Amino acid sequence: MNIPSDAARSENDLPGPKVTVLTRDTEFRGTVGFTGELQLNGRLEGEILSEDGTLVIGDTALVKADIRAKKVVVRGQVFGNILARERLELVGSARVFGDVQTGALAIEQGALFVGRSESLLAEKVERPDPGSFFKMLTQTGREEGSARSAKEGGEAAKPLPSAGGRSLPPAGKPVEKGSPA
Repeated sequence: MNIPSDAARSENDLPGPKVTVLTRDTEFRGTVGFTGELQLNGRLEGEILSEDGTLVIGDTALVKADIRAKKVVVRGQVFGNILARERLELVGSARVFGDVQTGALAIEQGALFVGRSESLLAEKVERPDPGSFFKMLTQTGREEGSARSAKEGGEAAKPLPSAGGRSLPPAGKPVEKGSPA
């Protein structure tokens, strides 16, 4: 039987992204490697690896694996560590128990994440020095205090009068019960 050449196209020549779907009745143990997009809706235990792919873990999926991929979208349950080089999305129904490393992390309301997260961009971002921030606040507070004192003629703050004509005790001094303030 002769097959016309245009009908004998390889899978790689088909237009659009390559998508592989593992249905909810699929169970797999071992290492899964893929390119393109993998949609996992069943159970998998082991390891999931992809250099350039997108992994979509469906609502019905239960995954006990370490995952390395370019992009990962989680809707189901994952027990294991995730390395998503570009982006990790935890959609509302997601349950992730493990540590994650990613370039960008998005967690929708309702998703559960128990673990540690680390940005892959941390080395590229300049971290502010919180010590210098507090020094600025301290200096600003001193400058305002000395400007206020100079404005008031250098006098010490006077106690405010109370409704009964008596003055209130200076701040920080306790008032004894039964004694006039």
